[in-house]
Amino acid sequence: MNIKPLHVGFKCPVKASQSAGAYDLYMPEDGHINISDPEGTMVELGFAAAVPEGYVALLLPRSGKGAKDGVSLNNTVGVIDADYRGEWRACLRLRNERPFTWVAGDRVLQMLIVPAAQVDLMVVEELYDTDRGHGGFGSTGE
Repeated sequence: MNIKPLHVGFKCPVKASQSAGAYDLYMPEDGHINISDPEGTMVELGFAAAVPEGYVALLLPRSGKGAKDGVSLNNTVGVIDADYRGEWRACLRLRNERPFTWVAGDRVLQMLIVPAAQVDLMVVEELYDTDRGHGGFGSTGE
């Protein structure tokens, strides 16, 4: 995947281990999440990229930042489409009342590159039946 640095503090994303599913993103500059802003804090990630056709990049907090520090994305998950060429950004917020800061080079977010199915949508009068049917939340058991 081609990545274009846009910030002097850019550091190329890496997988933390050979079997890691996602790439850790390095923050290009110091920052913090403003806990008093319910709309979240928009941060630039310092690069643009060309996600391959047929794929999408998902932005997520790194596990420890989410579980230990309460970092989340305001829109739950960031979706970067294959045809987007602008700077990658994320709107961060906290699920707790403790302030969160980082320094340039910290890994706060991760990106997961996944296939994006291209399907034709067809409007129909009825859907074919399944064993599950209309069963929703909790219908398949605990």
